[in-house]
Amino acid sequence: MAGTKDKRGITVQRCSAFRIAHDRLINVSRKLRGARLGNFSYGPRELRLGDLSGNQFQIVLRQVQGADAQSLQPVLDGIQHTGFINYYGMQRFGTQSISSHTIGISVLKADWQQAVDLIMSPRVGERPEVSEARELWCVHRDAKAAMAKLPQRAALAEHSILQYFAKHGAANNYAGAFACIPRNMRLMYVHAYQSYIWNAAVSERLRLFGTMGPVPGDLAIKDHGFSNTAHTSEPPEAADSEQEDEGTSRETPVLVTTENVADFSIYDVVLPLPGWNVQYPEHQVKGVYNELMARDGLSPSELAEHPLKEYRLSGAYRRIVIRPRDFSFEWMRYSDDTLPLARSDSDAIENKHVPESIEFGDHLALKLKFDLPSSAYATMLLRELMRQETASGY
Repeated sequence: MAGTKDKRGITVQRCSAFRIAHDRLINVSRKLRGARLGNFSYGPRELRLGDLSGNQFQIVLRQVQGADAQSLQPVLDGIQHTGFINYYGMQRFGTQSISSHTIGISVLKADWQQAVDLIMSPRVGERPEVSEARELWCVHRDAKAAMAKLPQRAALAEHSILQYFAKHGAANNYAGAFACIPRNMRLMYVHAYQSYIWNAAVSERLRLFGTMGPVPGDLAIKDHGFSNTAHTSEPPEAADSEQEDEGTSRETPVLVTTENVADFSIYDVVLPLPGWNVQYPEHQVKGVYNELMARDGLSPSELAEHPLKEYRLSGAYRRIVIRPRDFSFEWMRYSDDTLPLARSDSDAIENKHVPESIEFGDHLALKLKFDLPSSAYATMLLRELMRQETASGY
């Protein structure tokens, strides 16, 4: 597939299957729960991470209070025409009390025991059986008993670690245990750390220079809209050391100077995700990378020196401000919270009616529809609209 989708939502995406006849997939679709397959066609190659140019969103904000169409119109116009800061959303860092980027620090230091201990540490608000499994490991180092408590389809990283220790009995081989976690999840931790540094860097860039336009010392890559080359990385097999994050670019940026600053807009300005093969801006923001990473016992240059090749992060570039495409909205009144206010693609296939606003409904809702380039977070657009945090605690 070309990208991942939100876990909580009704989502549609294209997938590819190698040497499988469509009639087999039709039979599989009949047995699926909560999903369906369709719209089959044959193509010359498989889909790859990086083929995705963007995502379309349809989001309903229910029980809108403290605002109305008139008061929110300037905000909606601003999002449509000016855009929003392209932060990585909070889900990038996990929804639990121990952030993914914290684990990423230990991985980049090759401190495998610390990485495993952080993954296995107790979390606030977890299911009781998961908490019991963590305690059995953290207190008693009993991998087999902990595995027996851990639900099969929960906590994949934890299950992989416990399975390794239960099988091999080598309770001190933390590197081996961590290596049993699926590769995409292992890389998720270090990519979360890159994202954490990038978010801090863009905050400092905007604090110092605002969003009106580029300034000398910025880095710029011309914005080509929603084309794949503008917003996505190379295919995974082209990456020399790690699978790059979708939504980033390896195109070489141009240094903004007093002579060429008029050639670029704020939508061309990029900042690097830290790595050994990227340029850094030539103004005060460069110091943010060194300062923040130094606090964690790391440096940009050290990202080329990890003992394991897959964690040698080369880096990439990400735009600091983006605009949604085909942005539209509709105010709706409704009374029943259990009835849908938007029609999904599945509803359209089944010819279900389009939900309509009720003239004298008890509640007010705002329905949004828009496209974003790959790896842009709809939660960041919502944060701009609602002026509140989007972390799991809110």
